[in-house]
Parts: sequence; C-alpha cells; structure tokens
Amino acid sequence: MTRRLLISLVAVGLLIGVAAGPAMAAPGGVDRYQVTTTVYTISALNTYTHNYTVVTNPCDGTIDITGATPVDSGYWTVETVTGTLVDGVISFNSTYLGPHNPGYAWWGSFPVVGGALSGLYSGTVTVAGTSSTDYKNHGEFVSFMGGGPDAAHSCIGMPIH
Repeated sequence: MTRRLLISLVAVGLLIGVAAGPAMAAPGGVDRYQVTTTVYTISALNTYTHNYTVVTNPCDGTIDITGATPVDSGYWTVETVTGTLVDGVISFNSTYLGPHNPGYAWWGSFPVVGGALSGLYSGTVTVAGTSSTDYKNHGEFVSFMGGGPDAAHSCIGMPIH
C-alpha cells in the first residue's frame, strides 16, 4: 500500500513537472549574442552626406564600417573606413577611394544612437536602420558560417551570461 502511494505521488509529481516545465521557460527563449548592423546617415557641415554601415561583433566589441557618399550627391565616392566603439561612441577615420577626390581623408565621432557629429567637421548623424542576426544557438551560427575554427571560437549564438 505504501509502495503504491509512493509510486502514485512520484507519477503525479512527474506529470506536474512536465506540465509546468514549459511555463517556467523564459519567454522568447534564452538571450544570445547576435551580430548587429546599423546604417547611419552622416551629414558633415549639415551639407555633405555619407552613408556608413556599422557591423558590431558582440564577442570582442569590434566594429567593421563600410561607407560611401550617395551617388546622386555630385561628389560620389567609396570610402575606406576604420573605427572603434568605446563607451557608446563610434570614432572613425575615412579615406576616399574615388572616383571623387581619391586620397582625401577625414575623421570624426558620434554616439551609437545618433546625434552630433564631432571631429574634423561638425554635423548630425541619424540612424537609418538597425538589424540583428537571430541565431537560435551557437551550432546554427557555426553551420551557417560553414564551420572552421573562427566560427567555432565565436560567441555568436551562445547564451548571454
């Protein structure tokens, strides 16, 4: 009798645990490291427009920047841009590749949320759009990247602690 009661209580406990399990999971799953891409419109001297795309690596805080001036600006050029992200501020150095004024260099900084441009020129920076990857786990990221040691050692897709 005691044994049957014990087995019944264990069975009921397991059923309750299985039913309650999904309800105890965090809504939306586990937060994971993802790559964020933000497009900025920079207006130097509130006249000269530059479009910069900033890709942020959550593993080491580094950023990659690509940039150009709009084709219809009259001074269209592709830019080589390097930069850093420190305390919510992006600092960059840019060199024109051409076709307009190859070799011209300028620099500046602005908050990641947009706002005032400072540096060689003043102006304004607006966020034109932001997107983020949505890897469900690290294995999905590694598979998407085709494997290899760089992907395997990345934090992307791993849980945020």
